[in-house]
Amino acid sequence: MGVFILFISSLYFLQFFFFISPLLVSSYDGPLYDSSAYTECKLQPEKPLYNGGILNNPLLNGDRIHSPSFVLQNLDNATKYCFSIWIKIKEPEPALVRASLVTEATTLNCIGTVIAKEGCWSFLKGGFVLSSPSYLSTLYIQNPDGRNISIEIASASLQPFTDQQWRLNQETKINQARKRAVNIHISDKKGIGLKGAGVRVELVSKDFPFGSAIASTILGNSLYQKWFVERFNAAVFENELKWDATEHTQGQLNYTIPDQMVEFVRSNQIIARGHNIFWENPKYIPKWVLNLTGSDLESAVESRIESLMNKYKEEFIHWDVSNEMLHYDFYEKNLGPNATLRFFGSAHRADPLATLFMNEFNVVETCMDADSTVDTYVSRMRELKMGGVSMDGIGLQGHFDVPNSPLMRGVLDKLATLGLPIWLTEVDISNKFNKETQAIYLEEVLREGYSHPAVDGIILWTALRRGGCYQMCLTDGDFNNLPAGETVDNLLKEWDTGILNGQTDEHGSYTFFGFLGEYKVTAKYGNDTFGSTFSLPRGQETKQFNIQM
Repeated sequence: MGVFILFISSLYFLQFFFFISPLLVSSYDGPLYDSSAYTECKLQPEKPLYNGGILNNPLLNGDRIHSPSFVLQNLDNATKYCFSIWIKIKEPEPALVRASLVTEATTLNCIGTVIAKEGCWSFLKGGFVLSSPSYLSTLYIQNPDGRNISIEIASASLQPFTDQQWRLNQETKINQARKRAVNIHISDKKGIGLKGAGVRVELVSKDFPFGSAIASTILGNSLYQKWFVERFNAAVFENELKWDATEHTQGQLNYTIPDQMVEFVRSNQIIARGHNIFWENPKYIPKWVLNLTGSDLESAVESRIESLMNKYKEEFIHWDVSNEMLHYDFYEKNLGPNATLRFFGSAHRADPLATLFMNEFNVVETCMDADSTVDTYVSRMRELKMGGVSMDGIGLQGHFDVPNSPLMRGVLDKLATLGLPIWLTEVDISNKFNKETQAIYLEEVLREGYSHPAVDGIILWTALRRGGCYQMCLTDGDFNNLPAGETVDNLLKEWDTGILNGQTDEHGSYTFFGFLGEYKVTAKYGNDTFGSTFSLPRGQETKQFNIQM
């Protein structure tokens, strides 16, 4: 029999000791990644990151007014290059400015973008990875629309990282954001530490939401359900909540399938995102809705919000309110420019506990899409906030082709300046690649997302439905792992404290560095056994758990 006391202790020496795992040797002398980013236009540019890196004495080339460029020599294909620069234009209207790279073998049309303005400096952050080495390359700063804009540049920086350096920086970020030091102290009832007490610690529930889309095919399929529950703690319904699925014919509401899916996630203590209330793309709007105008359309959208949100109030942690609004604008075209504001307002009033999200593609996947650059995303969020919208989540779909890790990280850094939770909501890799290549690229994306402190959750777009998956499956039809599934399982194992067994030291302490979540601890001393649980949330101080035997 025993009692326990739970409190926070400032054991900074322990935190420091565990800050870098044994694999991350203390002799590391490579560059530390600089996550500094800015989304406000400044009167003066900041100093260059990394003191300019390999651009500390840049060789400017060509048209230095309308298309400034840098000559780069001896770039390596086994290196990740982080690029940043401050830009100001002499043009009354804001303009998109894009960085690109031309080598002897290839052209990277976009390695970073910024919406630049007159009279103040804007920050571009991105980067690139080459598929082959380059002896002589040119990095261009241009307006992609062909406008003859005068461009000023300042504080340019290009910092190389080897693959090993990049991974070590990721692991450092994971140790800071996803793990925490714990000291379990076992004593007798007088408070005297017990040396040699047996300790068993098990992470029973992870703090970080990691999951997948599911489809109606999971209903009644015990094998699918078992496979899913063993791995994931978060889900999203692929299509079953969308308007065309719940009201294919006007006035004929059918929530039978999503009701059953809600019951599945609820019974297995899986959190779920609500996807989606509206989809701006006319291709996925119910045909009968496309034929409505004026007050009839207004009435239909209000009924949709009221029906869906009242039905599932407090069942979903998030709602994607107006899906892909940067690319499509059906409702604002037909209901006026404030339609989106009204959608968010109605959704918040109906379910005030749910976090409301923007959800977009081609924000972290590429910077070639002018409709969804990181600055366009930020600007739209700020517009909605100024309009009184209660929107507190950044949704990034993550349908990747070839990932560009430096660009992805730079975009996440800029979005993180908003101070809002970021979720990767629909991650997959294009099926134009073979399954082995999909797995390689998926690992790259997942490591990048998980290691970024501002990312609060990751959802894979890998629902297994009749006929396969959208772009990428984790398993075959019998739930045997495909290469991507093997990658996911390996990462889930890597990002898990698992079960630890040990003994207390001469002070009665047992220490470990664990992933955030819920833990079960068992202590044994002589004939006495004591079991309890504790939570390990994010924090900088060592967490202390005391057990008296």
